[in-house]
Amino acid sequence: MIDLAFDQWALAILVVFIGSVIQGIIGYGVGLFSAPLLFLIDPAFVPAPLIMIGGILPLLVLRANAHAVRPRDLVVALPAGLMGVGLAYVLVGLLAQGTWQWLFGALIVLAVLVSVLRFDIQPKPTAIGVASLLSGCMGTITGVGGPPLGVAFQHAEPARVRGTLSAIFVPMSLVTLMALYFLDRLGWREVWLAAALLPAVFVGFWCAKQYGWRIPFNFYRMLVLGTALVAGSYSIWRGLA
Repeated sequence: MIDLAFDQWALAILVVFIGSVIQGIIGYGVGLFSAPLLFLIDPAFVPAPLIMIGGILPLLVLRANAHAVRPRDLVVALPAGLMGVGLAYVLVGLLAQGTWQWLFGALIVLAVLVSVLRFDIQPKPTAIGVASLLSGCMGTITGVGGPPLGVAFQHAEPARVRGTLSAIFVPMSLVTLMALYFLDRLGWREVWLAAALLPAVFVGFWCAKQYGWRIPFNFYRMLVLGTALVAGSYSIWRGLA
């Protein structure tokens, strides 16, 4: 049973809509923007429902950018990402429930810091492998796996970023959901929560294709990072209080 008030549903749908618009334009962002806000609305939204959304939205993005995907990137990224999911499976199994909230906030803030660092990193096999490992681990724990890959591909052309990251996110989402199922963090409640948010995903992606080009790229980036930093910091404070 999904026991949420109307205002909680309205806020969750708005958050996912905005996050979907952002990811439709820059290739990632639905997790980093939405995860801390959804967590504050109701922790049940994170990570499993958000990961389900994070697996469906990339299918739409991949369909529009498949021509720019480089198979050699995937050969490195997918095995490393799966190793990251396995590492997260071990870590999550060791976490006490009381540790979850402040750790979640800390990882969100870490993702923001990783995103703003101006490393001169090129999308080469080593960088892609390390980023995919971190992405798989962070994505399983928090639902946010985009920032490490965003850093690795920061100097790639936009279509390659959108297409390749989407091609990585889809299979990693499936494996992550399997891990969460065996950790008893995925059930029918999470499935229904994700299904209820799906309309916001499709409408957000459509808006990104139709109108996203009219708004400066940096606006979306600042919106994602600023919102995640504030919400993640609040999660740390609330978890340690």
